[in-house]
Amino acid sequence: SSVDEKHPTRETHPNVHFWMKTDYDNWLDSPEAAGSNHGLYAYLEDENGDVPKSKTLGKICKALQAGWRELGQCGMALDTWGKASTSALQFIRLQTEKEFPLFKLADNGWKLEYICTKTYSAWRKHHLDDN
Repeated sequence: SSVDEKHPTRETHPNVHFWMKTDYDNWLDSPEAAGSNHGLYAYLEDENGDVPKSKTLGKICKALQAGWRELGQCGMALDTWGKASTSALQFIRLQTEKEFPLFKLADNGWKLEYICTKTYSAWRKHHLDDN
């Protein structure tokens, strides 16, 4: 069962650079980042340390938005992502990690939390604040 599935770690996936948010923050301040073409989503690495293609990034964003819409339909719409309940977070995390395992390549799910924090409020403004 999936409970027995070993969660990826720095040891099992040595090509992943950003296990912790601090790894990413430190990289952002480095000369390497300044010359990088990885773009806004450099932290979203696959198991080889490569950033997903824009087509995959588009699918990730669509999947997140579908999840947020579903939360809204269940009466669990959020003002900000920071106010998300544990059940809302678990719902999005289970759904997203299943479809996009690259989100498991992070300590405490920080990559998923980060992309949601960065993109949720703009989405909410256009989709939930109409009424």
